[in-house]
Amino acid sequence: MSRTRTMSAVNRLTLLGTACLALLLRPGTAPAQSIDYGASEALFGEPVTASATGKPQRVSDVPANMEIITADQIRRSGADNLPDILRFVPGLDVRRYGIAAADIGVRGYARPANPRLLVLVNGQQVYLDDYGRTQWYALPVELDEIRQIEVVKGPNTALFGFNAASGVINIVTWDPLRDRVNSVTARVGTQGYRELSAVGTAQVANWGGVRVSAGGFRARDFDPRGQSAADRASRQSPQRGSLAIDGRARVAPGVEVVLNASVVNLRASEQAATVYSSTDYYRTNAVRTALTADTRLGLLALNFYRNQSRFSYQGKSVSGDIQDTLYVAQASDTVKLGTSHTVRLGLEYRNSSATASRDFVGQVGYEVVSGSLMWDWQVTPTVSVTNAVRLDHFTLNQSGPLLAVSGFTAADYRNRAITEPSFNSGVVWHATNQDTLRLTAARGLQLPSLFDLGYQRASSVDVGSFKIPVYFLGSPKLRASAVSNLELGYDRALPSLNSSVRVSVFAQRTDDVITDPAGAVPAFDGRVARLVAANTGHSSAIGSEIGIRGQSPVGAEGSLRWNLSYAYISIADQLANTTYALQDFQHGTPTHVVVAGGGYSVGKLELDVQGRWQSRFRDYRASAAAITAASTVAASPVEIANYVQVDARAGYQVTEHLTLALSAQQFIAQRLVQSAGPPVERRLLLSATARF
Repeated sequence: MSRTRTMSAVNRLTLLGTACLALLLRPGTAPAQSIDYGASEALFGEPVTASATGKPQRVSDVPANMEIITADQIRRSGADNLPDILRFVPGLDVRRYGIAAADIGVRGYARPANPRLLVLVNGQQVYLDDYGRTQWYALPVELDEIRQIEVVKGPNTALFGFNAASGVINIVTWDPLRDRVNSVTARVGTQGYRELSAVGTAQVANWGGVRVSAGGFRARDFDPRGQSAADRASRQSPQRGSLAIDGRARVAPGVEVVLNASVVNLRASEQAATVYSSTDYYRTNAVRTALTADTRLGLLALNFYRNQSRFSYQGKSVSGDIQDTLYVAQASDTVKLGTSHTVRLGLEYRNSSATASRDFVGQVGYEVVSGSLMWDWQVTPTVSVTNAVRLDHFTLNQSGPLLAVSGFTAADYRNRAITEPSFNSGVVWHATNQDTLRLTAARGLQLPSLFDLGYQRASSVDVGSFKIPVYFLGSPKLRASAVSNLELGYDRALPSLNSSVRVSVFAQRTDDVITDPAGAVPAFDGRVARLVAANTGHSSAIGSEIGIRGQSPVGAEGSLRWNLSYAYISIADQLANTTYALQDFQHGTPTHVVVAGGGYSVGKLELDVQGRWQSRFRDYRASAAAITAASTVAASPVEIANYVQVDARAGYQVTEHLTLALSAQQFIAQRLVQSAGPPVERRLLLSATARF
């Protein structure tokens, strides 16, 4: 990146900061309040969130479709990983391609290396910029240190940030300044599964705290029956190791400082952005520092972090590596104006760049400068209106020689910029003490990934007796993909049943769908094939979700809990110039999903069960097909029949500090086909957790 480009980005940030400071210095502002989750939960009597608007809110008050998974629900799930916890959230589609490989889509549009979902840990991005994806087993967090998981459905770029195109999953951990979490968990199970994780917290008076977490596992992967010979040969058993440190200090009244760091090593067999399987190796590390100050100008927040990842893959069909470095600087101010208005101003600068031994020629990267404004207005005691806007200015950069056959020059990268707005608007009306209506409209953005922009790889395929050179090429001419969503939601409290009902209907449209180089239609020039990333049309979806959840009061006779939900979605694709099987969203999404579960606690015993039924859909796996005039991606369709997955857990508190649990995942069948990957096998896990 040139010094001129860096200075121009700094100048833009300075101008934006000056404008925001001028607004903050106007008379009449009142200080906002710092966020204390424990105190807020005690006040509201239920889990709260501050991630949408910057102020503590119950889920029913949030101007978006949000669900919160609590630490108790995580524990009672019996799951050893995040995808198996999220599987039972209505509106989420989980595809499992191995014991340590899963992808998640929100309201359809699931595919390997899903690029439409923003995943955060305490507000820090953990998805990988190389393909714009999330490797769930490379997240630097242990389950025992999670306070809650916030699942937000629908585009939320203006409220939550960069690339929240289809939804957001924000993982909130326990605060080491306020919460003491000390635990050790050991798990053993089928598939040779062995896991050990530990979380420890140290606090100094009431001004400092540090939490350290570490964990890892080894296992034998699922039997790769049904896969091609090449894919079977490339698979190795998964293993993971992680270490993270989170420190927080109160350095002055109303002023807190955060410093954390993490490193994760992972080996997993998976499908990463194509139909081909490989054994993938991840080494990620991250450092972050943040400061919040409760001042007369509002709640000021500064956040700086650096994410680094090295991803390498080895398969019979493909191999390579990508090294990516991301720098992010964020500043925001949340101001309370009187008793009815909350305003949040935000600035963000991002710089991401990647190099690769085979997949890029030289270095490719981008800078993004963003400004955002959120206004939350409590119009009456029962009606609130929230509007948020965000503007992203995206510029490319590239260094090193480009493949001559690409048709692109360095100037195409230097001169390419994307400037796009996004917004979120919501009206929340508490019609009665039991009834809440929510109307939201949104436009979110999916910006092209580094893979989409800068992939430059030469290959070849055999066609009869000929060997044809094939070039897979990213494109600097890509436009951002925009996701528009209109949604109506209704929440109803049923005090007589200690339950609540949630209903939502939505309509969504994705414009300028991005097809990556592996899925483009080949253009033949003599005996050379070029596959270039492109925007390929639009896709529309309509759907609805309805669910009920409840729990009886805790008493001597025990406590019951229950949940039942149904989700429907219908997708229609209008895509041109693509043969990419994994972008067959119309047929690749189950239309109907039912989730049901229940639990019972009495004394020291807990029993829980969750089940999910989903209708059929189509997936794709690698085949031995040769290149044609239509496609170079050798993919075969796999029809996934409707299926039921049931998970269960029985836990017993042996002593005040020790709990034993037996979990069964997907236990109603020995093997179950859930994707084009290997059949998911029944898993039994025995765990022992000591808490201090």
